[in-house]
Amino acid sequence: MTGPTIIEHDGTRYRVRVSVGSTASTDPKDLRILNVNDDSNPLIVDSDEFAGHVAFRIKGQDQIYGYEAGQKQDGLKPVPDSKWFENAAAAGRGETINCMEIVGRFKREWAGDQVVFATIFERPLKLPSITSVALKFIKAIYTGLQADVCCQKPYFVNQLIAAPDTVRVTPVSETPLLNGEYRDSSIPQWPSYNGEILAENTTLVIPPEEAKKRPKLTTDHAARRQHFSKAKNYSQHRYLTDQVYGLEFYNPFLDCAKFSVKLAGFNIDLFKYFDGQPLTYTIRTQDASVTFLTIVIDLVPVEELAAV
Repeated sequence: MTGPTIIEHDGTRYRVRVSVGSTASTDPKDLRILNVNDDSNPLIVDSDEFAGHVAFRIKGQDQIYGYEAGQKQDGLKPVPDSKWFENAAAAGRGETINCMEIVGRFKREWAGDQVVFATIFERPLKLPSITSVALKFIKAIYTGLQADVCCQKPYFVNQLIAAPDTVRVTPVSETPLLNGEYRDSSIPQWPSYNGEILAENTTLVIPPEEAKKRPKLTTDHAARRQHFSKAKNYSQHRYLTDQVYGLEFYNPFLDCAKFSVKLAGFNIDLFKYFDGQPLTYTIRTQDASVTFLTIVIDLVPVEELAAV
């Protein structure tokens, strides 16, 4: 039997921590630690702008050195790989190794071109030579993605409606209940209590005339991305207060457990090329005046756990 995988940089051993906040801040005091793979206890977010649940799944997280001690330090129970991975494989999604799921509603109406999904860094990246090839590959998958990885504050920005791998839009009144009852009528209920996957369904947000011409548009993620990569389409979209957005982001490339990327035969060390910066996802307005949700994936030194 093999031992745990050791993540080490410059003589220091690390483990991954995922945190969530409802502002633009990435300061640990403004974030709450999320228990990865714990589908039955998603993190609840309820701010002036957004209400919902967030879950993060990382395959092999419990096989990393320092995991159990880290869970104890963070006040969390150890959790094995989520059943979501089995369900995703059975549904034909391939060998996915991570999944971020957000199910929530906006508390005021927004125009489609105002809400984006972004990754923004605070300082320059130390990029490998394969970066230009990797970026072309990523842009081919995420149609409409805007990115500049060579500036002082590198960024990836896409329209929220186009970015996820799965989008499911339902009326608030039809949102599944958690354990048969509502905890709070203002917070949409969680549909993945046992690691259930979401099915693409954008019937509520695709104009009927478009859906009639292209039937797959409401059930196929590639068709939805292509449709909403066009300014005239995402600008006409509206995020309404009585609609719940179920969003899944997943892929077979980002190995969060090891904080690396598997791409075209290469294993890219994100800690090294990010210059020690965390991987931060945010749902915010295009002008960054309002932040709905911030998710931070960071490496924490295992040495901090010695006294636990």
